[in-house]
Amino acid sequence: MSEPPAPRSPKGYLSKALTFATRPLDMANPCLQGRKRRCGRPTTDVTEDLDQYLLEIAAGLFVQHGYAGTSIDQIARKACASKQTIYRRYSSKEALFIAVVTNLTGSVLRAMEQTPLTNPLEELRHISRLMLDLTLRPDALGTYRILIADGHRHPSLQQQAVAAIGQPFHNNFVRLLKAAEQKGQINPGHATDTTARLLTGMVTGWPMEDSLFGLDPLKTEEERDAFFNEAWSFFLNAVGGRQTAPAPQQVPG
Repeated sequence: MSEPPAPRSPKGYLSKALTFATRPLDMANPCLQGRKRRCGRPTTDVTEDLDQYLLEIAAGLFVQHGYAGTSIDQIARKACASKQTIYRRYSSKEALFIAVVTNLTGSVLRAMEQTPLTNPLEELRHISRLMLDLTLRPDALGTYRILIADGHRHPSLQQQAVAAIGQPFHNNFVRLLKAAEQKGQINPGHATDTTARLLTGMVTGWPMEDSLFGLDPLKTEEERDAFFNEAWSFFLNAVGGRQTAPAPQQVPG
């Protein structure tokens, strides 16, 4: 059996996920990374690209027209694909929507799960900041609006979204809190579900609420940094944590 690869630093995982979280979705042409696809039958070696392309097309249409206002037929026409191509991958529109949501958050969740626990409190700080950026993405806000508008008509949609996004995020926050407690970085008794929910609510609650109402809070990176740093300091005071300064940036020689 081959030796497992050496663990990468949390900074590597988090910077890659941060790039994903801050990358905007082009609502007029929802082909992320500027990729376009020619109409016609895909070859075997582009199957993965087609899978991603279909998810991106579906994401754009769901955000523009809502869940109820988007059909598999619309997605197929926009993607220059057949309905059978989509149904071979997803058994229903609901299954496709959940795949879209999972794809949206996948990079961030993988960064959380793969982060080595060398400095849990600092890693929790990075991931909390990452979550703020993800929350304010236009496609993420569009997904929240869909769940609010159509969730009561499709209860299983909300349940699956929570299972695919909410619970994994929450579990990783609790995991990092427990690791920080074990290392003595926070006071005992704070590695709980409630503490994790208070932290995520404090970091994302107000910005998300204003954004869902059509306002535009935290327009600049400086405003986001200032808001997050104050929220993080408040959290550290509450749990008896120690403020950790961000790693100094190296100036190119």
